[in-house]
Amino acid sequence: MGIAPSKRAGNTVEATLLQRHPELRYVSDEIAEHHDAVTVSLVAPSRQLPFVGICLLETGTVVEIKSAMIVYGEDQRRGRFLIRQSQHDHLLEEAGVYLFAVCAPTPARDIIAAKIVPATLVDEFDFSWIDRDARSSYAQFAWSRVFSPDEVER
Repeated sequence: MGIAPSKRAGNTVEATLLQRHPELRYVSDEIAEHHDAVTVSLVAPSRQLPFVGICLLETGTVVEIKSAMIVYGEDQRRGRFLIRQSQHDHLLEEAGVYLFAVCAPTPARDIIAAKIVPATLVDEFDFSWIDRDARSSYAQFAWSRVFSPDEVER
């Protein structure tokens, strides 16, 4: 069985961000199921990677990378980030952050905008957990909860 298209797209964005930001080191699911990377040196905000609510990322900070397409579907609705409750709880326990990225709806998934947001601030977004029997509960929210439209729709 092959990898799901959404997972493949997420992996593409993840790889691009990790190449673009060498201060982040990939962490496999076998090592840590609930985050994708860890900082290996001090990370400061930049024009390419702004931060919300924090000034720096210290070495050893866990990072979960989430991506959404700028638009999807026939209606061309704004893309959605999907977060899992078990993953979010882990980030809260570890004082971790999300690296959110909005990307083009193409196979290359060119990154349009990226931003670091502490997990504690994500709790302030307006979303509800959706229960699932087989997997962890999850939530979805539009990229416009993280980015202003003028940051993305240039």
